[in-house]
Amino acid sequence: MGKLREKFFCSRGLKSNPRRATIEEFSYQQKHQLSKFNRYIAQDRWNLIHEDHYDWFMFPIEDGSQEKYNVYEDDVKELKNNTEWLQNYRESVRIASEAWGWNIKAECLITQKRRGMGWTHWDIRLAKMIRSLWLFEQKDFMESLQKFAHILKPSGGFFYGGICLDEILEMTIETHSAMIIDEMREKQKQEQQEEQ
Repeated sequence: MGKLREKFFCSRGLKSNPRRATIEEFSYQQKHQLSKFNRYIAQDRWNLIHEDHYDWFMFPIEDGSQEKYNVYEDDVKELKNNTEWLQNYRESVRIASEAWGWNIKAECLITQKRRGMGWTHWDIRLAKMIRSLWLFEQKDFMESLQKFAHILKPSGGFFYGGICLDEILEMTIETHSAMIIDEMREKQKQEQQEEQ
């Protein structure tokens, strides 16, 4: 398995990307691409969904090749607080997954595939989508895509050139209750240390 890089590993301590595109640009690019997705679906040309180049602004991560679409911690919070952007983000993930023949909500392969649906062997897009979902704490969709990844390659082996992408199989998102328990444990630990 690939070593899991921590969230925002490349931010150099910054909470936001100083070169980041505006929310308006993210939204514009996202809406434009979603309209293309819907046009391809209407034409029953699902394969065209994965021929476009859009990962940077549709599934933002912290170390993409177009720096203006890279996101750090506060950038993620800002985008998540934009209800329309978040709804379109999830819809984009759903459509891209469906184009691979994966029903992200039902967590299963689509048995009656439409023309052009199917796995493209583009490990890098799948890795970016899962990493982005991890950063944006979209637990349901992230875990669904991880299940898809396990079906595709049960033992891992996701690569981009010589770079192992298997970290996507190790990402987890704690539930709110688990975070509260961790916080309580940490507080108890601090109190015990203070008593000593």
